[in-house]
Amino acid sequence: MVGWRRWVHLGVVLGAVVLVYFLAPVSRELERGTLIRILLSLLVLALLVVGVVRQLRLHLDDQDRRVDGLIVSIVVVMTVFSFCYFTLQQRDPTQFAQMETRLDALYFTATTASSVGYGDVHAVGQVARAMVLVQIVFNVVFIGTAVALLSSRIRAVASARAEARAGGRKPE
Repeated sequence: MVGWRRWVHLGVVLGAVVLVYFLAPVSRELERGTLIRILLSLLVLALLVVGVVRQLRLHLDDQDRRVDGLIVSIVVVMTVFSFCYFTLQQRDPTQFAQMETRLDALYFTATTASSVGYGDVHAVGQVARAMVLVQIVFNVVFIGTAVALLSSRIRAVASARAEARAGGRKPE
């Protein structure tokens, strides 16, 4: 995809991910299938990890590959963690302090991912703390690697453009 269509496509995909996050139903009652939902959630998380690793490997193998997949992967992972936090808080309101809405969960996920951690929303319960630890490890390993790959790609493109300008030819 070229130019504006690439950005529109990326915007639509990211918008769809966020829309699904805000519209997905969360039941407040504990139901019989809780163990099944937990196992399915772990499976989805594992599939997300595999997908992010695959995207990183593709980027390493092909320097010309667009970084759109990395951006989408990061947004999907952030919304999955947010959804897990929100669902946990709905089922057990003692797990987080000051988390009342999905936006609060997304805010908490973003501040945790960026290692800002303002402290207004924070994990109180042991299950919530365990989930936050999983996110922190994920952030360090996968998001850190993705950011390093993105920055190296940006430097390589900038360098190629500078060389092309110096040589009087059009950059690739």
